[in-house]
Amino acid sequence: MSQSMPRAHLVDNALAARILADPKSAVFLKPFMRSPTTIKAAAEAFGLPIQTLHYRVEQMHKAGLLKVVAVSKRQGRPIKHYQAISTSFRVPLELIPQRLLENLTGHAFWKARLERSLQKALREHPGSEIVVYRNADGLLVWGSYLEEEAHPPEHLNPQHPAILNLWNGGLMLDRDDAKALQRELWELYERYAHRNGSEKYVLHLGLAPTLET
Repeated sequence: MSQSMPRAHLVDNALAARILADPKSAVFLKPFMRSPTTIKAAAEAFGLPIQTLHYRVEQMHKAGLLKVVAVSKRQGRPIKHYQAISTSFRVPLELIPQRLLENLTGHAFWKARLERSLQKALREHPGSEIVVYRNADGLLVWGSYLEEEAHPPEHLNPQHPAILNLWNGGLMLDRDDAKALQRELWELYERYAHRNGSEKYVLHLGLAPTLET
């Protein structure tokens, strides 16, 4: 059973929503979610100039996402230690600009990262391929293997990279089955989400009623 998470902080202003809804901006909040951190330490972690992080921190502090938790006195200007007000946030959709919402739900940032990672892993494994086929239900499927192949399929063999790329645009389910799949996918994610392994993976799980007939 996974460890219970603290209640997420409800965002109430547009600046905080814009920062959190943009992965390229939200990533700068991450060091401050771990522990109190200085701008210099965060800049060094990202390999960026202090001035760049100073602007980011000013914006996050103005948005109410960061707070000053300690001040170290020294000659000249004191050093402030910042910490995120929470490790989780809830962002009302009405506060997110349409452009950012489209990018986020369209997973443009993470989709690009997933695609680059898939390409790298596939190119490093001889014999890898993408298959496009019509399955037994009459649907076109793009993936890593054919459903009709013997199990376990080739890509599940131990020597193959730990990757999976499967899109199915016409999965036919009753709502009860769809809700069961939703819950099972979430429970499966939770089973592995909090492990501390040696390799970093990008994962996308998506399920939604299609708008197309």
